[in-house]
Amino acid sequence: MPETGWRHSLLRRVGTGLETLADSNPRGYQLLATGFALAGYGGLLLFPGLVLAGISGSYNALFGHPAIAWYPLLSWAAVTAGAALVSWRIAQFRPALPAGIVLDKQKAPALFELAGELGRQYRHPRIDRMVITGAFTLELVKTPWRALPVWSVNTLVIGLPLIQSLSAVQFRCALARRLGQFSKRYNPLGNWLYQLRAIWPQYCVAPAAVDVAFQPVRWFFSVYAPLYEVTSLPAARRDELAADSYAMQACSDEEVLETITTETVYRLYLEEKYWPVFRRFSARAREAILNPHAGMASVLHAGLQGDRGLQWLMKAMAREPRWDDPMPSLARRVENIGHLETRMGEVAAVSAAAVYLGSASETLEAALDNALQPDLSQEINRYPLEIRSTAATGPPTRQPGHRHAGQDAPAVDSQGHITSVRQVAHTVLK
Repeated sequence: MPETGWRHSLLRRVGTGLETLADSNPRGYQLLATGFALAGYGGLLLFPGLVLAGISGSYNALFGHPAIAWYPLLSWAAVTAGAALVSWRIAQFRPALPAGIVLDKQKAPALFELAGELGRQYRHPRIDRMVITGAFTLELVKTPWRALPVWSVNTLVIGLPLIQSLSAVQFRCALARRLGQFSKRYNPLGNWLYQLRAIWPQYCVAPAAVDVAFQPVRWFFSVYAPLYEVTSLPAARRDELAADSYAMQACSDEEVLETITTETVYRLYLEEKYWPVFRRFSARAREAILNPHAGMASVLHAGLQGDRGLQWLMKAMAREPRWDDPMPSLARRVENIGHLETRMGEVAAVSAAAVYLGSASETLEAALDNALQPDLSQEINRYPLEIRSTAATGPPTRQPGHRHAGQDAPAVDSQGHITSVRQVAHTVLK
């Protein structure tokens, strides 16, 4: 959301007011949020409803009067034709699946076995596909496969930097947390409201702009989806807190505490320390440095050792979330699982990527390096760094001296000197 302007100010006021309402009158807020969520379904069913109304009105104009009422007949015929065209396009619409590198079961059997084990424990949800992206994320994305968001394709989106940074135990807790959150056994209403935050924006994606028949739907959701995100913020925060509790069904409370703390501190370090350095180097080179995740885990572990790690932990505990961030503060999450203090564990000698991806981890790094494009993944928008290809169109062109993933990715600064991921890491750790 934009940080300035009347629209941002209005949405912020609405979000703050709804948070207050949710604290003072939870049931009243739930009724309001549920009604607003159903409005999205109403937007999709509006045009089929107009088709039925148009047919009824045309029939009445033909046979409900002594003589044919031509003006109402022509009006209803136009409404019916327009609504039928839009309804036909809605019925054909299929949102794009989350992009990334699709992971094959044969390439990472341990990861699929872990997901299957946790899926059986929580009895839901079914995972239809796994994709690897270059973002620091672990999400379960539901993509409707029919016009109405009733049946969905479930995609587990795993950020390679995240699985490379966490230990095997921490990643297992993070995955249990996400799968437990989407289990239909717990908090079905709250999680349904949470899921729709990622579903409604899919109806106003850019490719629909070329289809005139779909434009009315796209216009509706371009207004409705941001409003729904604000309306559902309190529900989303409560669902994230519930997810921390669900994780304790598969992991101990100490493991969950360590996982949510480590992930929060790592994310904060990347946002405020690591990515700004990449952004500065990229600005000098006038292009993005390729393969920004190379060596990220090493930089995280080295940069958060000893007193520096304690400083970042204290900073994370004191930090309040942005008004539009669905993730509650770390302090509130720690209190929610019954702890008064938090802690980060020692850096694991073996990462979760080594355990669950094995040799495929290096192959995935190389594949992400080759596939870096602005639209590589919906999750790529979370990068504070703007990823750009070196060519005007198509994948990045190989520059002389370019190395494969796992090695330094060269770029040229404003003075013509070579910079690299290694130099970026050195700057971060100063």
